Amino acid sequence: MVRKIIKVHPQDNVMVALTDLEAGDVLTHDEAQYLLTTTVPAKHKFATVDLPKGSEVTMYGVLVGKTVTDVAAGALLTTHNLKHAAHDFTTGERRTEWPKPDVSRWENKTFNGYHRSDGRVGTANYWLVVPMVFCENRNLEVLEEALVNNLGYGKSQQYQSQAKQLIDIYKTGQSVEQILQTDLKVEDIQQAKHRLFPNVDGVKFLKHTGGCGGTRDDAQALCGLLAGISRTPMWQGLLC
Repeated sequence: MVRKIIKVHPQDNVMVALTDLEAGDVLTHDEAQYLLTTTVPAKHKFATVDLPKGSEVTMYGVLVGKTVTDVAAGALLTTHNLKHAAHDFTTGERRTEWPKPDVSRWENKTFNGYHRSDGRVGTANYWLVVPMVFCENRNLEVLEEALVNNLGYGKSQQYQSQAKQLIDIYKTGQSVEQILQTDLKVEDIQQAKHRLFPNVDGVKFLKHTGGCGGTRDDAQALCGLLAGISRTPMWQGLLC
């Protein structure tokens, strides 16, 4: 059975529609039933309980808004009956608990990966080059131009090939109608086979627009973000 609704967090009092829903639909989630009183388009939310005017609306387990009118259970939440609201950004007012998901059905599953020397597992082995400030983005572009092809990670560009085909056809003097009716050859994007480092799957260069001229809090947030990205199972190293 195709799932039609989802509850993002156990404490939420809204449900998300995964497909277009009609008024009068009766939907079941975790043995609870919900009768829709309005149409709910896909990706929109409806109230799971009656929400009198001024009620807090919770999603992702946190406050996301307050109702400006009475909203009945099963009714669509819109900008007409809801306004944005959020708790102050202090740990004391935020709900930080996290319900541990049930992963028992994956206990004996495996995937095509490998163990790293520090105990982590990897799904791919890419070098990741990241600048700490956006002022270095141009240097990243220079490094990418210099290294990717020479290390053996360059790919043939499909659209460059097709553009060349169009140019060659134009040079023969064919009309616009003839050019539009031409079937262009689609070439497979081939990656170079001769890698200097056979066990490295590729090199990625991550540019961004932060880290220069901001506040200390901005810099700390950026460092945390970059550190989180660099610790995904795909990356093998980080150069800053």
